[in-house]
Amino acid sequence: MYNLNCFFKAANVSQRPILEIALEALRLRFSYPYLDLSEYLDFQLYLNDLTFSEKAAFCGHRMQSTLIEIVVDEYSKFMAIDKVTMYFLFRASGFPTPEIHAIYRSRRPSVLLNIATPQDLEDYLRKPGSLPIYFKRSSGSYGHGNTLADHLNGDMLHLGTGSSEPLRDFCCSLDDGGTLGWILQEPLTAHSEIAEISGTEKISSIRIHTILLDSGPQIMKAIFKVNVGNLDCDNFDHGKTGNLLGAVDIKTGKIFRIISGTGLDQIENPLHPKTGRNLIGFELPYWNKVVELVLEAHLAFPGYLCPGWDVAICETGPTILELNYFGDLKLSQHAYRRGFIDPEFMNFLQIWKINKMLYMTPKRRRKLLASSGASLIKGHVGIKRHHWQW
Repeated sequence: MYNLNCFFKAANVSQRPILEIALEALRLRFSYPYLDLSEYLDFQLYLNDLTFSEKAAFCGHRMQSTLIEIVVDEYSKFMAIDKVTMYFLFRASGFPTPEIHAIYRSRRPSVLLNIATPQDLEDYLRKPGSLPIYFKRSSGSYGHGNTLADHLNGDMLHLGTGSSEPLRDFCCSLDDGGTLGWILQEPLTAHSEIAEISGTEKISSIRIHTILLDSGPQIMKAIFKVNVGNLDCDNFDHGKTGNLLGAVDIKTGKIFRIISGTGLDQIENPLHPKTGRNLIGFELPYWNKVVELVLEAHLAFPGYLCPGWDVAICETGPTILELNYFGDLKLSQHAYRRGFIDPEFMNFLQIWKINKMLYMTPKRRRKLLASSGASLIKGHVGIKRHHWQW
């Protein structure tokens, strides 16, 4: 929660007059890119290291919603919303994904084991060899609910976080009525080099943003999401989890900037809180294979112009965890300290002839998005439904 005192602290840190900071924040709030005052502070835009035009390239929740409206093909969304459908497509294309052991509370093809009730789930987890197993919502996001069920001791289920609870209570807690259900998949472990620097075998994945051009997919940015081991996922959650973010040099796979926290609490290039290791210069294993995998996998989703990929690097190589039809842009902006709407991204929008839509009123933009194929906007069919390729 931010208040006026936060702006006084920002003025003190930046050695800038409070009025100057307030006017700059208000200018970015009430004109492009329409950042919230809290987002202005979260991104540390009160500091002196960026020009105003560079600060205006940062994307908050309003501009992210606008970009999703412009570039995301509504017809293709479901393939990313439902991870079971997504995994089927990946597996059919020969791309590595975590092995699915069962599905809970969602009717799926019989090639998958379908578990219907809490009692059935309890019986399954008691079977020898069923644990450890990793739970995630098929339609979840931000790692919410992701849980590693590690082992049983009598009626107590021990979780990857080190906590435990009665098995019956755990099974009933998942019975939330979600129609897309829960995925029970093989737990992955991090590559030994990543486990060594992070102090945990839990996955520290790579978020990769690709763009689709006539020449094929290209990687724009890659973020190393460093799991410090407190949770069963590497979600950053605005810095609340303690996990770190690293900016990746996409040519070399080396980390060149690390941050923890956001806003006034953000620390640049901290040592790892558990291992004490300096992560700057760390080269991600299998980086060339990661690049090859993501660029090839993007071709399986021609309706996505600018998706976000989560990739785990294991001892055997990279594995696709999931595809986001756009992805949270805050991660890359925190890691790189560069606005997502930078010259490279603007050039991408210009190639697709949709760059001017960023500056339109919502009414004007939606009118164009609803126009027919005769529109000057390339390839739009129906409101918020873009058959981009066709």
